Amino acid sequence: MGNEWLKPVLAQGFAMLLVLRLKNAPTEDMVKPTLETWFRTISYKRKWEKEQDQWRIEAAFMWMSQNCDWFPTPKQFFDALPQRQYKELPPPPPKTAEEEESDRLRSLANLRKLKAMLRGTKCILN
Repeated sequence: MGNEWLKPVLAQGFAMLLVLRLKNAPTEDMVKPTLETWFRTISYKRKWEKEQDQWRIEAAFMWMSQNCDWFPTPKQFFDALPQRQYKELPPPPPKTAEEEESDRLRSLANLRKLKAMLRGTKCILN
């Protein structure tokens, strides 16, 4: 399974919530089954990538630790999860004068084609 790296990260965040003694927290004998349920719920039909998602998971647990009075659910975890950050694409290389002229001529040709298509149509106003 590709999400195994998630277990220690999830356990660390889970432990932080348990230390806070939030209302409705699982009892000692239910911590392990609850953690396993969280793992199965969070990884169901979802591919996590350590480089992109570890900081998000840690941020979500930190947010829940600061804002929850009751022990959170996996849904609250997903609500607290920040968006992935993607690297910005570099700007396209500048076009040469020949490429710009070619694009301009292609655009004009496309406009002529559209005008020719629309010549035979009638405009009906309501």
